Amino acid sequence: MVHIKVKRGLDIPIEAGPENSGEHIGTLHKPKEIAYDFTSFEEVKLRPLVKAGDEVKIGQPLCEDKDVPGRMFTSPAAGVVFDVRRGEKRKLLAIIITVAEKEEYVANKPLAENPSKVAQLSKDTLVSALLAGGLFAHIRSRPFNLLANPAKPARSIFVKAIESAPFLPSAELQVLGKEHEFQVGLAALKKLTEGPVHLVFRHDTTCRAFLEAQGVEKHTVQGPHPAANVSLHINAIDPIKRVDDVVWTVNTLDVIAIGHFLIHGKIATDRVVSIAGEMIAPQKRGYFRARVGHSIESLVEAKLAEKHNDLQHPIRLISGDVLTGDKVELTDFLGFSHTSLCALSDTTSRQFLHFFRLGKDKYTASGAYLSGHLNPHTHKWSFTTSQHGEERAFIDGSVYERVMPLPVLPMQLIRALLSQDFELAEFHGLLEVDAEDFALPEFVCPSKIEMMNIVKSGLQQYAKDSLG
Repeated sequence: MVHIKVKRGLDIPIEAGPENSGEHIGTLHKPKEIAYDFTSFEEVKLRPLVKAGDEVKIGQPLCEDKDVPGRMFTSPAAGVVFDVRRGEKRKLLAIIITVAEKEEYVANKPLAENPSKVAQLSKDTLVSALLAGGLFAHIRSRPFNLLANPAKPARSIFVKAIESAPFLPSAELQVLGKEHEFQVGLAALKKLTEGPVHLVFRHDTTCRAFLEAQGVEKHTVQGPHPAANVSLHINAIDPIKRVDDVVWTVNTLDVIAIGHFLIHGKIATDRVVSIAGEMIAPQKRGYFRARVGHSIESLVEAKLAEKHNDLQHPIRLISGDVLTGDKVELTDFLGFSHTSLCALSDTTSRQFLHFFRLGKDKYTASGAYLSGHLNPHTHKWSFTTSQHGEERAFIDGSVYERVMPLPVLPMQLIRALLSQDFELAEFHGLLEVDAEDFALPEFVCPSKIEMMNIVKSGLQQYAKDSLG
């Protein structure tokens, strides 16, 4: 067992989090529309298998991966295909389904009702079933954070059973009532690799599904965000050194989805999501059981605070956590892997002569304002989407290193990527990171540089050059 103690990081003290603390999971009205969001699969060339007007069942293939024949992306709802959204160069963005009053599932034969049955399956049978059932869309591969290719087996698999980003439901909350599916999912992952399956969870957890998990190597982690980032776990346990090192990663929900499919022959269609943020009415914030690809409008129905109609308080909706999530509108849908919807004040107004003020009522991560010296760490702050300035040159690399627990130098790595010097970028740790690892450096950045986009673009380009 490896114990990872995170010393450099930051728990952002943002107010207006979920009110029920997981003690009660609320229910939502059944959405009229559900979508499969493909924006998480930018590197995948998709072949649509349905068109507007087609009737579909839950679990029916909607698209196929052109480069990995047999890898399907299956429908999270039953009904009629309402729209096939496309972006630039007709890139597939989402398939929207009008949900039927009575939904039907594609009938798949259950393969294993318990871990011992999984052990009796051949690896080829398991891989074929997971590909056809859309479950390989849940497994990512490092380096580059691409979808896992079953033709390139992993030397190890990492299961992230911890969340540390603001507002996200805990892994313990996701696995509640799904303990058996979780264990069957772990057994399936063990079957997919000759190496170990590493289960990483919070050091003080009381969740028996994690503590008593079988067939895995258990590790613990403690400390502030980004304690949940899988890059940190891989670096501490099984570091990536070369482009051809292959490590697969999944989270708790992914493991449950795999186990649910093997036990029931059906894909899992629900998850726990948090709905929070200053622009959500306080009594409406909390944790709710929602559908995969849930309509944003249905999620925030009757939950927005009254002041959201005020022109002085425009609203920013974010699918995912507040640091790495995507901007969405009411007509959009919850992201494929997202478990949070945040509503923040979308204002860029600045206080008059703000640079002459002591800042007693402003948050500071660096101690630049008086509040950083007077207020206790437990104080919660109101945040907006304003960056309070425009992009400018790098100032001091030590600012980023204070919140970066990985052994990389953020400023040097970003500079190498901006100059497209990938040999230098690899020297500075490019293979060990993902875009999410730069969320905190970007948050504290006095130069307002969009580091996550730079890292994401750099990884995509280097993957294309290296892997073809």
